[in-house]
Amino acid sequence: MPSIFSQVSYTVFIDGVFVFFIIASIFSLLVGIGLVTRNAAILRFFDFMNSSFSTRKAIKPLTMPLFVEPVLLKRRGLLGTGIILGAFTSISLLWSIDANIFVPIYIDPFSYFTAVILAGYTKAFLLVGNGICVLVGMLMLFSPQLLSSIECYTDRWYTLRKRTRPLHEMHLGVDKWVLEHSTVSGITLSILSLTLGVSMYVRI
Repeated sequence: MPSIFSQVSYTVFIDGVFVFFIIASIFSLLVGIGLVTRNAAILRFFDFMNSSFSTRKAIKPLTMPLFVEPVLLKRRGLLGTGIILGAFTSISLLWSIDANIFVPIYIDPFSYFTAVILAGYTKAFLLVGNGICVLVGMLMLFSPQLLSSIECYTDRWYTLRKRTRPLHEMHLGVDKWVLEHSTVSGITLSILSLTLGVSMYVRI
C-alpha cells in the first residue's frame, strides 16, 4: 500500500511540476510579446516589480534586545531551584540510557558507524548542557552578583545591519539592459518560453 501511494504521489508531483512550468512559460511568453510591442501595461509591470520595499520597520521589533532578567530575578530562588531540579532529572535520565538510542536520528543521512559516533556526541552534549544549567541555577541561588556580571558580558547586542545592507540594495543593471533592448529581449524570451511550454506539454 505505501509503495502504491508513493508511486501515485510521485506521478502527481511530476505532473504538477510540468503544469507549473507550462503556466510560467505562458506568462513569460506574454511578457516577451509585451516587450517586443513595448506594451504600456508590461512596462508598468516592470516598474512595479522594480519598486523597493523596506522590511526594516517590520522586523525591527525582532532585532531589538529584550531584557527579561529583572523580572526573572525577582523570584530567583524559585527559578534557580526549578532549573537545578530539572537539570538533575535530565542528567539522571541521560546517564542511565545507552547512547545508541539516538542512532535512529542519524541513520538515514549517515552510515551506521557515523550514526553511532554522532549518537555518543549527542548524549555528551546533552549532559554538558544540563551540567551548565545546574551551574547557572546554583549561581542564581548563591551568587547572583557573579551571574549578573556574566550576563552583562553575554547580553551584548550585535547588529548585522551593516553587513546585510548590500543585500537590500537594488541592482537594476539587467532590467535596464532589457528595457533598452526590448525587441531582442522580447523575441529571445518568447522563443525560450514557447520551447519550454511545448516541451512540458509533450511530456504530460
